[in-house]
Amino acid sequence: MNGKKSLLLPAKNHLKMSYRSTKRILVSCLTLLLWTVSLAQPQMRHWMVADGLPTGEVQQIIELPNGQMLVNCEGVFCLSNGQGFAPLHYDRNLSRRRETYSNGYGHLWQGDSLLWLRDFYHIFLFDARSRAFSPIITDALTEDADIQAFIRGDVGAESMTDDLRDVVDSLHLSRNATVATRDRQGGIWIGSWQNGLFYLPPVSSKIQYLSRNEAFAALEQNDGTSRQWRCTANGLYLNERGRETLYDTTNVPDFPHNRMIFIHQLPDGRLLLCCDMNQLGYFNPEQRTFHSLNEKIPFINRHRFLVGIQQIDEHWTAVFSQNGAFLLDTQADSIAPFPCAEVIEHYSDKYNCWLKDRQGCLWVGTQNGLFQVKSDRVKSEKWEVQRVEGLASNCVRSLVEDSLGNVWVGTACGISEIVKNNGAKSDKYLSVENYGPDDGIPATPMSEREAGMSVDGRLIFLHFSAAVAFRPEWLQVDTTAQDIVFTGFSVNGFKSIPEDTPLSLPYNKNNIAFQFSTLNYAQPSHTHYRYRLEGLETEWQIANSGAAAEVEYRALPHGSYLFQVQARTGSGSWGPVSEMAVEILPPWWLTWWAKLGYCIIGLIGFIGLIGLYLKKKKAALERENDERVNRLFELRDAARHQFAESTAIDPEKISANVEEEELVKRMLAAINENLDNEDYGVDQLARDVAMSRSSLYDKLRTMLGISPADFIRNVRLKHAAELLVNTQLSIAEVSERVGFNSPRIFSSNFKKMFGVLPSDYRSPKE
Repeated sequence: MNGKKSLLLPAKNHLKMSYRSTKRILVSCLTLLLWTVSLAQPQMRHWMVADGLPTGEVQQIIELPNGQMLVNCEGVFCLSNGQGFAPLHYDRNLSRRRETYSNGYGHLWQGDSLLWLRDFYHIFLFDARSRAFSPIITDALTEDADIQAFIRGDVGAESMTDDLRDVVDSLHLSRNATVATRDRQGGIWIGSWQNGLFYLPPVSSKIQYLSRNEAFAALEQNDGTSRQWRCTANGLYLNERGRETLYDTTNVPDFPHNRMIFIHQLPDGRLLLCCDMNQLGYFNPEQRTFHSLNEKIPFINRHRFLVGIQQIDEHWTAVFSQNGAFLLDTQADSIAPFPCAEVIEHYSDKYNCWLKDRQGCLWVGTQNGLFQVKSDRVKSEKWEVQRVEGLASNCVRSLVEDSLGNVWVGTACGISEIVKNNGAKSDKYLSVENYGPDDGIPATPMSEREAGMSVDGRLIFLHFSAAVAFRPEWLQVDTTAQDIVFTGFSVNGFKSIPEDTPLSLPYNKNNIAFQFSTLNYAQPSHTHYRYRLEGLETEWQIANSGAAAEVEYRALPHGSYLFQVQARTGSGSWGPVSEMAVEILPPWWLTWWAKLGYCIIGLIGFIGLIGLYLKKKKAALERENDERVNRLFELRDAARHQFAESTAIDPEKISANVEEEELVKRMLAAINENLDNEDYGVDQLARDVAMSRSSLYDKLRTMLGISPADFIRNVRLKHAAELLVNTQLSIAEVSERVGFNSPRIFSSNFKKMFGVLPSDYRSPKE
């Protein structure tokens, strides 16, 4: 009896025990019948307002050349995006009012891109290439006979063919249906009065739905031995050539309990049996003895519930439980740690199922992931562990290998296929394909360790009170490469319809998102996408699989980008590349002319540094002459008194030489020119006089003993004093003219300089 089969048998016995009551059996059969009938029906999809429809009243459904569906909901239009629908905005002024109301809704193609639309009251013209409504040219209405007939309602009326009407009737939608059409994939779209839009995919599933008894019977035929063991809660059953024998505590005194967990035949013919949750030992049915290993190997008692075993080689057997795993040497009755436990149990230490494929590769299913484990020998230190990504659910319940060497995984939400490179010749898996309601597989939890392959090649997965059976080729997916349609483009969260021309965006609109789809309505769950943004990425990135996908980039730096995306169906090849060009413009301070300005400023600064160096050298020479230095100090002192005591600023009197006089003139000219500019400061003054900020600071400290900021403020206040004496301007007006944004601040600074308030300065008190 092989190990895989022994794991299936306990569940069969539990089913027999739990359904002894005739009433329960009838209820179970009825439930299975209803469940089978419901799964046999196509998985019809339903879209409502919550899915993007403007209203639930669908009057027109038209397939565009790119595969998108244009839907008219009582005069409000929307476009399918592969997953739902997006509103289509248009200007009502682009439409034309009808003169008669006969034969309301209809459509007429003019060429391969212009689509004429009609309702009871209006005529619309839609451009399928730009996916936007166009203005109606009067000449087209008067000169084209076909368009005139369409406007009158003579042609183009929405109708439902007999075969579509039969489908609608079979779905019990005839009372509510308004329109029905078949798309290029063979799917049927049905519009309704109030209940939105229905879609019937073209997939006709060959999945078989069995009861648990039928499933176990099909699996038992594949056993290939005359001995069949069945573990139950009441003992161990042996069925040999139709004769059944029960082994329990009454005839095997060594059994600690009648509850049997699993039994496995070792390569040397011995039987390894687990009973009473974690009592592991060797069972001899001829001698009716059971030799427990728990006393000899106390480590086994640390495991609460032993789930199953997997033969590794002639000596070593892996034992896995709900709280860990270990290796058992059945020749020496010793144990060793499972080398990959540390990696696997980083995710979960609850082991649900194991499988050793025909290439000797181990597949370990846990409560949180499936792991591919490879090693040339048990004692090797080189164990390769790879976690399988992309399963229908990471909770792995059962494993089975098909005739081609592909591993199938029963999960907590459907079934997944591990597709290998070149079939059975490679132990590296290529991809993961998930199967669910689109394929007739229920998205429900599969039973633990209850899966296998029947003698006729069917894979059988059990769940609840039923099972699904199929041949792998029945789930064959059409791998024809499909084009991708860009269904949307978002800039800083605002969505729009993509344009054919390259997009040029300002630097502050650099949060962009691309929405795209293959519009595979028949089997959307088998559509996979990969993408990259040239200019930012070199490697392809994998997007979410499904009907549609969205990729978002945030805070893109300025530059030119090319977004590329490909799709494949199932395990097929990647299809053609769809592209969209986007350019993020640089901010003004990073434009070429700004950089040219930086170079000019840098050149000026360099020249200024050279001038500063020459001035310092000249100053060093001047300091050698003591007399000249003393004279210079005297002049400086006089200049400071002159500047401090007089409201009029004379450049000649506050300067020690012609150079300083010219500098003062330039500073006064620059300040007077910007006198009313309150933001004019030291940096601007330094640029206006072609000096650095530090040079200007040093120069004014030397000349007048004040900083550039003090100099600007003093010039403003001295000019204010002249305005107070020579004009009738109000103090607020004077404050504004000399660059103070607040009369209060002006008065405070004025008093600090002149000792009196501006009002007292103009009209002194006695």
